[in-house]
Amino acid sequence: MKFGAKNKIILVLALWVAASFAMVSYFFGILSDANQQMSQEITAQRQEMTQLSAERDSYQLAKQDLTQLQAKALQPEDFFSKDITLVNEIKTLENLGQKLNVDFNLSGLSGIVVSAPKAKTQSEIFAVPYSINLSGDFSDIVAFIETMENLDFITTLSTLNISNTSDNKVVASLTANFYLRRQ
Repeated sequence: MKFGAKNKIILVLALWVAASFAMVSYFFGILSDANQQMSQEITAQRQEMTQLSAERDSYQLAKQDLTQLQAKALQPEDFFSKDITLVNEIKTLENLGQKLNVDFNLSGLSGIVVSAPKAKTQSEIFAVPYSINLSGDFSDIVAFIETMENLDFITTLSTLNISNTSDNKVVASLTANFYLRRQ
């Protein structure tokens, strides 16, 4: 069977139209789905890389900060009390109460490094719970709590209850922890 030039061109065009139709209707869809999936994977990897880069930068800054802190007179471990310095921290709180005209009563202090429960840290830090009852003007109570947050030793508040009395005073009950480290 002989094909003429005209029939060959028509056959080639028909095959080209059929191949084009197959590509557009089937193969391009598969390629598009694969490209979209790869694009999503690349986006997820970029996000993960950005997060890891931020963590690396944060770690490097923390190392620099620690190096700078180690060169200073006050070391990070100095923020934690010792059994023998705990009396000084208690005295600091009492003096703060007197300075701010707040009636101060510390109670429930129990424990030393040997008997205190370990704090939720990886280092040898122990939590010693205590309670404080304060009485005074509202602004003085707030000043006491704000100052307590910025002391040169670490103490964390667990609970805080505030109520008022009939003579326009405020009564606050705090529970907190001193943190002791082994010597």
